[in-house]
Amino acid sequence: MEETEQRILQVTHSPVSRRNALRGVGAALAALSISALNPLTEGRAFAATTLAGLTDLDILNFALTLEHLEANFYIMAVAGGHLSGQALSVLTSIRDHEVAHVATLTKVISSLGGTPVAKRAKYNFGDMSSQAAILKTAETLEGTGVGAYTGAAPLISNKAALLPAAASIEQVESRHYAAIRFLRGENPVPAAFGPSLTVAEVTAAVTPILG
Repeated sequence: MEETEQRILQVTHSPVSRRNALRGVGAALAALSISALNPLTEGRAFAATTLAGLTDLDILNFALTLEHLEANFYIMAVAGGHLSGQALSVLTSIRDHEVAHVATLTKVISSLGGTPVAKRAKYNFGDMSSQAAILKTAETLEGTGVGAYTGAAPLISNKAALLPAAASIEQVESRHYAAIRFLRGENPVPAAFGPSLTVAEVTAAVTPILG
């Protein structure tokens, strides 16, 4: 993760870029807080619309918002006692990955002089009373999260510094998605290209999860 941190930190080589990055922090947090839906529920479309015109630091906080959500889901899933065998092993690894993503993004945002967005006091992940229910939710979260990263990528200003780091996280998130589909008995790689989802499609998929 240190290499990823170094790549992200390149975004503030100059005082001008640093000032511009800091300027939009409040706007990003406001956009996330007033959204009628959780940012993750709108996936790629949320990233491409709500984040348009915001700074690279705003986009880092957007990513951190998603990582907080995923990290808290997997912490709860692993601690709940409903997982066993390969599912327990895989989701424990995923939990550790998401916690590492949170730590890295938090450190980078702080290093840039920004205020890292905090995790929410409560998340509503729906039914977590069985392994099958947990895996179903995990598939939706991972698939939508990957879409959100994809949607945010074109909006990054300093692509040379940030895109390699963002892509390294998205790679891992995509592997999570494939592994969870495998655990559910589904084709882990169902298509040559990722889906392009509308707001309505993603919202319909996650509304039962996030209420």
